[in-house]
Amino acid sequence: MNRKIAESFGSSVTDYNEHATVQKEVANRLIASLKPWRDILPPGPILEVGCGTGFVTNGIVDLYPKREKVITDLSEEMVDFCRDRFQSAKNISFQQLDAEQLQTEEPKYGMTVCGFAAQWFKDPALTLGKLMEATRPGGLLLASFPGNESFPEWKKCCEDLGLPFTGNDLPDTEEIVIKMSTGPVQVDYYEDTVTESYPSALHFFRHLKNIGAGTHRKGRSLTPSEMKMLIRHWDSQNEEDITVSYHVVFLAVKRDHVS
Repeated sequence: MNRKIAESFGSSVTDYNEHATVQKEVANRLIASLKPWRDILPPGPILEVGCGTGFVTNGIVDLYPKREKVITDLSEEMVDFCRDRFQSAKNISFQQLDAEQLQTEEPKYGMTVCGFAAQWFKDPALTLGKLMEATRPGGLLLASFPGNESFPEWKKCCEDLGLPFTGNDLPDTEEIVIKMSTGPVQVDYYEDTVTESYPSALHFFRHLKNIGAGTHRKGRSLTPSEMKMLIRHWDSQNEEDITVSYHVVFLAVKRDHVS
């Protein structure tokens, strides 16, 4: 499945960079939340997983020009795009990495960052926990992801028609916060709703596919006739554009110094 996800995003690099507007907005807000931490991180490189086309990377490069930065993604094409985009940046390296397989013998990163990628992990809390373990005492894990209250409009239309909701399962905020709160850490999180408009439901589904986010992880897909029924019904609920709501979660976990 991870290879399928990587291939989907890899084939959509250009469209993702131009049209992933929610991801770009969330990345800007994630970087803005980092600024108070700018000068208090412990020594050590910064690790970013799920860099995509560099929305978060851009902010990290600006805030930490002198610190070593390791920028990674599951997709080789995304890594190559970032390498080209930031070729003039200093103290930066790029590599393909499956964050779920991350192994470190001891904490070595001053900060780990995961912007809008945790929803693709089989177990988001477990993988974010690995990133936390790779972060040095006094360091910070910073993450954002779409939470499981996303897409209420889509879910309501499926309920109206008696159709299964075929969107992927998204991280449960409460579960992640509880699991991340074990051990000597301080957990802060913030939830918000980001809305996007599309000319029609068909445009929304095409958007997901075009930016590489249309990979179906489990369960059955709708048949063509069911999909047409869903699109017609969703469109009929609106006189003009349809609105899609993303439940966005921002997570900051500071690893305490152990006395």
